[in-house]
Amino acid sequence: MNNIEQKNQKPIAYYPGCSLNSTAIDYNISVKNLLKILNINFKEIKDWNCCGTTPAHNTSSEMSIALSARNLFLAKNMGCEEIICPCVSCYCKLSEASFILNSNIASRSEFEKKKREEILRLFKNMGFDTESELNFKVYSIIEFLYKNKDLIRQKFSENKMKNNNAIFSKKEKELLTQLKPVCYYGCVLLRAEYSTKFDNAENPVSMEEILETVDIKSKNFRFKTECCGAILSLTYKEIALKLSKEILDAALETGANSIIVFCPLCQQNLDLRQTQINKRFKANYSIPIYYISQILGLALGLSYEDVMINKLFIEPEIKKIKTG
Repeated sequence: MNNIEQKNQKPIAYYPGCSLNSTAIDYNISVKNLLKILNINFKEIKDWNCCGTTPAHNTSSEMSIALSARNLFLAKNMGCEEIICPCVSCYCKLSEASFILNSNIASRSEFEKKKREEILRLFKNMGFDTESELNFKVYSIIEFLYKNKDLIRQKFSENKMKNNNAIFSKKEKELLTQLKPVCYYGCVLLRAEYSTKFDNAENPVSMEEILETVDIKSKNFRFKTECCGAILSLTYKEIALKLSKEILDAALETGANSIIVFCPLCQQNLDLRQTQINKRFKANYSIPIYYISQILGLALGLSYEDVMINKLFIEPEIKKIKTG
């Protein structure tokens, strides 16, 4: 897919996953509203189920693949073989399932071929069409936006021409004007085994280039692919707090006043747990952690409420712009 799907073209499936319907509802709303303002023809997968994430994968790889495969077959039933997964964990699991299922993969191992036969037999018994050719393409939100930078740039230019940004309220304009972000990719997206290697795993630039289409310049950041502690925040919280603190420190070293992310777990560790980091290390961090969909949405004319920036735990402190 070379261009983002338009409303008069074939729709793309949207898989929110569990976190985007609970702890990351702000991410879900901001992504959907961003897709709408870009005139994307997307449809949420009907009756989607949990991808299984880490617990299912640790229990049984077959269970993990089967859970994700069901979502792919549901998308196909809707006439979609392209799927957007904003959540990184969901993206990795559905990408693995698509590799196992797709008809045109010649590099599968014998183990993976056997797995494919078992999965297809299972879903055939469940009444799904397993005989026709399968060509699923699973997109992370970053790859999806990166491949379609021109449309974002065009939409931004159109908005700028509307009475010199009169579409923005003062609050949104002030935040964007004062924004000095670093882009934080986390440790998973570009390193996972079955993920699309669309960017450099050690020094990615796709987020920075996406933001440049809406005139946002990001600062150089040496910790952009370091781990925030991820799910260790539930079992070994001290480790997650320490790792997240190091990311905050590295961001401040650049002179940044915010961090832009796309992973719900990264956002939670850096935003929700910032108060815990302050208490543990006797610090005073107050760094807003935005989803990239929130910032792009603001730049394209959406409001604070449309992208739910007003729901962040660490709210931005915005200096009033002098007028007149």
